[in-house]
Amino acid sequence: MMIVVAGLLVLDAAYFVNGSLEMFPTEEQQSKVRVVTAWLGAVLILLEAGLIVLFLWLRRVAARQRFGVR
Repeated sequence: MMIVVAGLLVLDAAYFVNGSLEMFPTEEQQSKVRVVTAWLGAVLILLEAGLIVLFLWLRRVAARQRFGVR
């Protein structure tokens, strides 16, 4: 899941940099694309951070169970 979210984040960043993929986009269309991709990027970054925290927590729990520590 972390790899999928990271891939989506890379695609979102590329779309943010390139802007609208229309042949001759207006400034308003470019602005809309940048706002939406910025919000999506923020959500994906938060999701990725949450997945990293979850992974580290699960790894710690597994290590405690392996060594019999409570």
